[in-house]
Amino acid sequence: MTSPDYAARGARTARSPRSRLVTLPSLRHWILVPVAMSIVVFALGFLAKTTPVTDAELSVNQTMSTQHVGWLNTVSLALEKILGPSGAIVILVLLIVILWFLRRTPIDALAVVSITGFGWVYSLIFKYGVHRHRPDPGLLANPLSPDMDPNSFPSGHVCFAVSLTIALYFLFRDKRWGIWVLILGMVFSGFVAISRVYVGVHYPIDVIASFPASVAGIVLWCGLWNKLAMPILNRVPFVARLEYR
Repeated sequence: MTSPDYAARGARTARSPRSRLVTLPSLRHWILVPVAMSIVVFALGFLAKTTPVTDAELSVNQTMSTQHVGWLNTVSLALEKILGPSGAIVILVLLIVILWFLRRTPIDALAVVSITGFGWVYSLIFKYGVHRHRPDPGLLANPLSPDMDPNSFPSGHVCFAVSLTIALYFLFRDKRWGIWVLILGMVFSGFVAISRVYVGVHYPIDVIASFPASVAGIVLWCGLWNKLAMPILNRVPFVARLEYR
């Protein structure tokens, strides 16, 4: 005989959840593909680090360092703060507040924040694995950033921008204007990439590699989410009560 408590739980979880991201878009080979992408990113990093290509890249940094203008300096340095570690954490907290407490979609909140965070943090594998030094500010005409972290490959700022773009696209992909979230977000990420070279803290290959680096992390995370996250979250009472109310 079915107990009242069990029946109530079954009726609650049978209802459609509020959130759109209960299941994330995922590839069939969600382990193999990011591993292959990661190998390519590592190869690109070591190639850039150990071959004369760095001299050609440095010439790009040096040219951009002589072309600085006031408004672009301000925008580039503002992006450095906003998308840096402290600013990124603030953005993630704001997303939790908006999606969990205002929209009352806790699974969306956890999905968006975890996609963004994992794609961003995944870049550390390459950053500390390749350990490529940043451009020497003494060789630049006008270095703008006092950033002292020596690891240059890939750009954490660009990885965060790309990861946030993909997470928001997943959230709004069923809307007619959802594709514009992806397009405008990638344009913004491209601008962030240029700004990091502009201020003199990254080589061009660093920012280019940031795109596949963060995508590899997101592909892996989406597979893990679909495999493990929902069975766990459905056992968390305060998530289930709000999600299926």
